[in-house]
Amino acid sequence: MTQPSTSQIETITEIIKRSIDQLVVNDSDIFNIDIEMPQQISDDARHLNRELHETTINHRFAVYIENNIQETEFDMYNVDIEYNRYFGNLKSLNTVEGQLSVRPDILVHSRINDQIEPQHLLVVEAKKDLISQHDINKIEGFISDPNYNYLFGLTISYCRSEASVLAELHYFNGEQIITTNINRPK
Repeated sequence: MTQPSTSQIETITEIIKRSIDQLVVNDSDIFNIDIEMPQQISDDARHLNRELHETTINHRFAVYIENNIQETEFDMYNVDIEYNRYFGNLKSLNTVEGQLSVRPDILVHSRINDQIEPQHLLVVEAKKDLISQHDINKIEGFISDPNYNYLFGLTISYCRSEASVLAELHYFNGEQIITTNINRPK
């Protein structure tokens, strides 16, 4: 496992904070959509249907990450949603749960250039609701699996809290995987 420098931790943390803040300020309507629905729809269905699909929110978040890595030490990386270099072959990941087929939500990585180190910078697992232990295991798997060796992982819950976007940065400190809160107010 690769260990990030203090400078890299500070830079990626600032990129994430700035990106979440921009998402909340510029795209608050995606958190607060209030669509009128016919009376025959239940309150539960009305609540679920008013929320956009998580991929819509991920796209906006990825745009802000992409903009915020410019003019940093990470400006050579690509930002992609649900990217799979090998098209038909699912990503296979070794985790504490065993081997999983996965499709990460957002990747900050080098698509092709194998001269960039590390190849894989940040993997994001995003949810509108609660982040599960399974989601955390996937992120930690991307950090520890030698096939990927991501420098950082991020779990983010966009809508679990009405007051904040809940986010946790994960990275290897040389001995263990560290988790740091990066919660941002809405």
